Amino acid sequence: MKISNNGLFFIVLFFSFYGSAYADVDLTNVSFDYRHEYRVRDRTHFDRLLFSTTLPANYSFSADVKFKTGGSNPVDKYYQDEVLNAVEMTLAKTYQIGNWKIIPLIQPEFNSSRTEWKFGVSPWYTINEHWSIGGLYRLELTDYAHDSVCDTVGVVCTTNRHRTVNRVDGYFSYSQDDWQLVYKIIYQHGDEDLFANKHYNYEQELQFNYFMGDKKEWSPYITFGDINRSSISSERQLRLRVGVVYAFK
Repeated sequence: MKISNNGLFFIVLFFSFYGSAYADVDLTNVSFDYRHEYRVRDRTHFDRLLFSTTLPANYSFSADVKFKTGGSNPVDKYYQDEVLNAVEMTLAKTYQIGNWKIIPLIQPEFNSSRTEWKFGVSPWYTINEHWSIGGLYRLELTDYAHDSVCDTVGVVCTTNRHRTVNRVDGYFSYSQDDWQLVYKIIYQHGDEDLFANKHYNYEQELQFNYFMGDKKEWSPYITFGDINRSSISSERQLRLRVGVVYAFK
């Protein structure tokens, strides 16, 4: 995997801080999340594995490893020639104030062509035992590590080395007994085209979770998403996700 020198430096620094602070601490509330994704119009498949845990002093940490079908023609291929798509890590701290939770976070993400730093804060408010609402503001700073092929005449690729995106999420959650319904809407605005040759983009998502087991340690889920196809097209597509979470309780 190739990443920029600055990205490598900050990633090493991130893990050094994390490791030195919590090297002797037992992990609690550990969970694993496997998810498979299918984009209907692109007819492409993606997978991800997410590990998460809580730490002392209301900190939490997660590592999200994302995969996709490799090769020049990934259409209609799944579990074939899978390659690493990106790795994302999240370090967050939760502050509880009455029915409010305020969660500042930092999320480095990287792959072979870019290093991205995300800084955000997520407020959540519990209305009652069934309803809660939440949000997220996140600043995304991306550095691209372009190959020299971008200097070749006739090759189409961006030569911009940096991109900045401001992202705002809204959440509405309803839970009842062993199931949960979550609606999420996302708005992004950046300094480059994100959707239909515009500097903005939006997404919508509806997720159903079902909790199983003696301690509700299993949670299969399905997600329906409305997403864009590319930064230069106004086409939208359905994104289907199915997955399962197992929590050690």
